Amino acid sequence: MTAQQIKDIIMSFLNDVMLDYPDHDMIFINPFNENKFELSYDDISKTYDNIDDLMSDRIFDGKTLTEIAPQLTAL
Repeated sequence: MTAQQIKDIIMSFLNDVMLDYPDHDMIFINPFNENKFELSYDDISKTYDNIDDLMSDRIFDGKTLTEIAPQLTAL
């Protein structure tokens, strides 16, 4: 997937987003609205105020969601 595809899925606000990250834990994202996104991954739970902060946080072993996007599959 591309980072833009992931962003589009999240911003559709249709459902919670589950992403398969091979050889890692699943990534769960709950997009409440444009100003609240909850992410769960491994033992991390974080809330973001905007999509850009979510996409650029280096919580995936020092990488961002944007950087690991090509490895992810939406479920």
